Amino acid sequence: MKLALLRHGPTDWNAAGRIQGHTDIPLSSAGLARMAALRLPFPANRVYASPLLRARQTAEALALADPVLDARLMEQHWGQWEGLTRDQIFAQHGDDAFIRCGAQQGTAFRPLGGESTGELHARVADFLKDVASGDGDAVGIAHLGVLRAAYTLATGWAMDAPMPPDLDVSKILLLSLDANGKPSIAHLNLELSARTA
Repeated sequence: MKLALLRHGPTDWNAAGRIQGHTDIPLSSAGLARMAALRLPFPANRVYASPLLRARQTAEALALADPVLDARLMEQHWGQWEGLTRDQIFAQHGDDAFIRCGAQQGTAFRPLGGESTGELHARVADFLKDVASGDGDAVGIAHLGVLRAAYTLATGWAMDAPMPPDLDVSKILLLSLDANGKPSIAHLNLELSARTA
């Protein structure tokens, strides 16, 4: 089966470079207008969404009615860093803040008071397993961290390395799931379609 994952539309905190995590930020007016002008390029048999407002608003704007809300699609919890920019994090916690929180790298990375990358991977893998047991292809409206985690589960990318240049998280990540929910990349960077009148 296929699972299409896409990130929510833009927010004011995205524009300001603030870390959102579990903070429930709505889409910006520009983000809402952008998503309302787009549609999926294929039919959606099953639709899932993070329960955070920005993901729910994205599903509604894309005319994906009544998504199943699943907390496993929420963004990584960034703890004390939510609401801060990278520069503010460096000012408050030192220039090596990200290095110290990822001293063992990869799945051991944990923002101060937040969720580790390994915990994020585990819940995304659990979601993929459950989705794979259902009927028909599916769509999930999620967040940057969830797309990165799904890409990692499919490719083995080490998340302590720079973002892979072939992964554009503003576009659709299409996964193939086997019966146990193990993902592989079916297609990278699928474009959303323009809404037709």
